[in-house]
Amino acid sequence: MKKRILALFLTLSMVTAVGCKGTAPEDATSEPKEEATVEVEPEETPLTGENLLQNGDFTSGLSGWDTYCYDGECGLLVNKDGALDCCIKSVGSVDYGVQLFHDSFSLDEGCVYKLTFDAYSDTARPIQMRFQINGGDYHAYYEEVVDLGTENKSYEYTFTMNEASDPAPRFCLNMGVMGDMGADFAEHHIIMDNFVLTLEDNSNKVESNSQVSIPDIAVNQIGYLPNALKTATIKGSGLEQTAKLINEKTGKAVYEEAIGKGEKNADTGDREAVFDFSSIKDEGTYHVEAGDAISPSFVISKSVYDDALAAAIKMLHYQRCGCELTKNEAGDFAHPACHDSKAVLYEDNSKKLDVTGGWHDAGDYGRYSVAGAVTAADLLLAYENYRDVFDKKNLPDVLEEAKYELDWLLKMQRSDGGVYHKVTCRNFPGEVMPQDETDELVVMPVSTTATGDFAAVMAIASRVYEKTDKAYSKKCFDAAVKAASYLDTTPHDSTGYRNPSDVTTGEYEDTCDVDERFWAYAELYKTTGDKAYEEKMVSELPNNGYTLGWQGVAGYGAYAYFTSKSATLLPDVKKDAEAAAKEIRGFAHSNAYGSSIITNYPWGSNLTIANNGEYLLMMKEALGEYDKETVDKQLNYLFGNNATGYCFMTGFGTLYTDHPHHRPSQVVGKTVPGMIAGGPNNGLNDPYAANVLRGVPAAKCYVDNAQSYSTNEIAIYWNSPVIYLLAGEISESKGGR
Repeated sequence: MKKRILALFLTLSMVTAVGCKGTAPEDATSEPKEEATVEVEPEETPLTGENLLQNGDFTSGLSGWDTYCYDGECGLLVNKDGALDCCIKSVGSVDYGVQLFHDSFSLDEGCVYKLTFDAYSDTARPIQMRFQINGGDYHAYYEEVVDLGTENKSYEYTFTMNEASDPAPRFCLNMGVMGDMGADFAEHHIIMDNFVLTLEDNSNKVESNSQVSIPDIAVNQIGYLPNALKTATIKGSGLEQTAKLINEKTGKAVYEEAIGKGEKNADTGDREAVFDFSSIKDEGTYHVEAGDAISPSFVISKSVYDDALAAAIKMLHYQRCGCELTKNEAGDFAHPACHDSKAVLYEDNSKKLDVTGGWHDAGDYGRYSVAGAVTAADLLLAYENYRDVFDKKNLPDVLEEAKYELDWLLKMQRSDGGVYHKVTCRNFPGEVMPQDETDELVVMPVSTTATGDFAAVMAIASRVYEKTDKAYSKKCFDAAVKAASYLDTTPHDSTGYRNPSDVTTGEYEDTCDVDERFWAYAELYKTTGDKAYEEKMVSELPNNGYTLGWQGVAGYGAYAYFTSKSATLLPDVKKDAEAAAKEIRGFAHSNAYGSSIITNYPWGSNLTIANNGEYLLMMKEALGEYDKETVDKQLNYLFGNNATGYCFMTGFGTLYTDHPHHRPSQVVGKTVPGMIAGGPNNGLNDPYAANVLRGVPAAKCYVDNAQSYSTNEIAIYWNSPVIYLLAGEISESKGGR
């Protein structure tokens, strides 16, 4: 394995948990003629002598400083002298076994920097000082070995940033195993203070030319179905102009409308106006002009979403674990079988289990039961409702793809019905292909949330496969019943799954399992009609909102119950479900982009947008209530009609996500098509986002950079609701359900 320094990946699976109270957020067309651009002039870097490392003297405690321990152990405190005391209890097995790090600064190409600090160790030893890229291969821009003695000493280093400017590098000191030290090196203390990083010479600074042009007119860059809502959102130079819809074949305007000064949007910081050209149904390629502002090109066509749907499903195939992906099926992303060794059971490392298969969850290679179950459920429910769409010959077999995940989930069920929460290595891998993550696989303990989700999706599977594979249908049904029996005899879990100290992969933490139980019993009732399951479902009515996602799943349960043959439509459940739909519609109609999120955009906001569209489609089936415009708006938002100007599906549109936090794409240097990026996240939960997006309005807090895992990672359960949403849109356009 190449030497690299691993950062602590706070992936999508580490979204902040919520309790049971309140609703839980869940977690190419032709080139346009011209674009109105937003250009940011590069800031001059002054020679002020200012310390670029915040709190380098620790007067504010540990603020800005932290540790990443790959397999070592370290505690931090500020001692009575105001210095940083690193108590290293175990150095681990590699140089980054213990790492002290600091983010929130930048390095500019061609500039000269000076670093000074004071340090000593109570046991003489070497450490490694590095300025490095905080992602990818974690290579160093500059590094030195520092030999620490037992007497306090001042150190000074001067270096030139010879690579492209980095707005979010990492300064770190590796204090794990080095030189002839052994893993049993005794516990010791390293004392450090007065870290100062200053810019010494900027005369050779290389100005960056990497500017992204964002049009002042946002549209669905993939395009629109003829009978769908078709709108463009106009801002900046496009306001107070005449907007024109231009047919690119003829070059003539087919529709035009005067645009006013727009209304201020607090979430974007812009004034915006909507240009509605829904009356135009003729197929063709178009763009919108308003004064000097020109939108990306887009298509109006009955088949406009066929390729996008196929790619969204194929994305899951690219994520397959435990099997070879051949050149014919995966192209540049082909790889041999990965993660095919048995996994050790964390609770008893003398036991090993075969848990091969399933999908890699996201940009990393972990496999998580709650995320996998929800993803498979979206696929199966989409097929159950829109079979006319999926039976088309040019689409991947969605039932075969779902079955690949279900087969893995079945391996994750324990003999007593409980379902193991996840299987991962103990730490996230570096920038490697899946077959090159060879650390030991670990199966983590059973959780009631994983068990509830498992019971629900297996009950759905027993219905869906009953006509095509009765034996498999029965297998899924029996597994669902066994999982439900486990829930019957297992108390509620109010703490949720938590990682032990030596495991840093995603938790998918959830302190409320009522909604998972509700969903499980509702699906079993829908499948069997057994009143006993209805009674159990009624005893588990959620009070954390009727939403969709991996954390809040009550919306799935409500849909299952309302579409059961003998449902009595519980008044309170119906009222709450209708209120959730009303809130989605209200938010979307108050926003020029049609976003159903207001004020705060959470990690994976595109999941929320897609889930809200899916939810409204479900409520049409369940309650007969439908707002097609709002559904259309959610899809339009995802495909480019949003404040960032990006189409969030990789490989589609004009300006699209092309540098996702996704290891295979990063290693190959190309991007897997059909993946949905996480989207705006004003929590700024990674160092790159925190540096680059500081002060940016919430709805614009997105950056197309692989280092920004909190805005630009991908996930299987971000794709699955888009698959449902696309299928629903296509079916509705053809007079389907």
